[in-house]
Amino acid sequence: MPGTADVAVIGDGAIGASIAYHLAAAGAKVALLARSGGFRSSATRRSAGQVRMHHSDPHDARLAALGLETFEHWAEIIGGDCGFRRAGFAFLVDEDHAGVLARTVAELKGLGVETTVLTPDELADEQPALDLDGVAAVAYEPRSGYADPVRTAMALTEQARARGAEVLTGPGGVRLHRTGDRFAGAVLNGDLVSAEHIVVAAGVGSAALCAAAGVGLGTADGTGAPRALVHSKQVGWAVANTSTIPCAASLCMVIDDIAGTYFRPDGSGQVLFRVPLDGSQAPGDDTRIPRRSAEVAAARALAAPRLRGLTAAEVTTAARAAEAYTSDGRALIGPLAPHPGLYLATGFNGGGFKAAPAVGRAVAAELLSGVVRPELDPYRPDRFAAGEPVPIIQRYRNM
Repeated sequence: MPGTADVAVIGDGAIGASIAYHLAAAGAKVALLARSGGFRSSATRRSAGQVRMHHSDPHDARLAALGLETFEHWAEIIGGDCGFRRAGFAFLVDEDHAGVLARTVAELKGLGVETTVLTPDELADEQPALDLDGVAAVAYEPRSGYADPVRTAMALTEQARARGAEVLTGPGGVRLHRTGDRFAGAVLNGDLVSAEHIVVAAGVGSAALCAAAGVGLGTADGTGAPRALVHSKQVGWAVANTSTIPCAASLCMVIDDIAGTYFRPDGSGQVLFRVPLDGSQAPGDDTRIPRRSAEVAAARALAAPRLRGLTAAEVTTAARAAEAYTSDGRALIGPLAPHPGLYLATGFNGGGFKAAPAVGRAVAAELLSGVVRPELDPYRPDRFAAGEPVPIIQRYRNM
């Protein structure tokens, strides 16, 4: 039954579950609160599940790199199964961005990432299913791949529960409880869970959750213009049957920066590919996309020139989700002054899944020790109030 906790974590996705797990593993008394329905309200449920290191931004790359070993050795480090599959990862660029790619690979090597620059011919030898026309350079990561998002979040939740965390759900949702400026707990189904720290990791629901408690996740940008720190963006993907495509069984995960698409294997005989959607629309509770929709057809046409045979492959399913994005392209992680007790871990701009192990570990250590973690410094929510947002470095055409 609800009562007291050291930390109450609000959110039913990979980020919230990772924070709850790492707190519980460190011996904290934890309550993980979410709406009932099992990941229905989180972007995790419809994540593409990419586990790769190549990023325009070195800070995001660092978080991803810090989490790779956890995905690779999940059973030993966390317990259970996250469904990680090492497929390899290739990032494709044109001539204009070949120099940027080489510099980014050098930076990643400095972080300890196993990565290299390949020529298109070298990749073609390993990936005959790909048409690499127009590609000038490739960044390749042999250890990268993908994981099952729901199995990942469920494994984290169950392992948190096994270490003493209380997992609480309810149809009425959650609201924050505050006394003056201090946040002292959360209310679920009318019952109060008192806690010293409240972590809001509710994705697109974070802004409404905070607003209902009188805290707006928005500020002025220095010119007096209002800015929404967290907003919803619709993201989508589709899955096609590639069992009849020659050499598709050995396909690696690909981001094609030239065309602005990605695709990856999805188990045996299937490929998952990006479906660009109108970012201003939120899907609500309906996460389905009709398989024969114009959006899916356009998405397949975008990826088909790169993946031979995709045009004729049957689309078996398509889905969408509402992802939390921020106004400067960087997540919000840390306390939010002047509201003691309130801690944010939201707005991951589509990249939260791969960073979840590292974020959970760092947030738990920070909350329990009171010592700031340097890998989280670029993500502090108060950077906006201080007039010091740190925008993502846009090095590539589409990334």
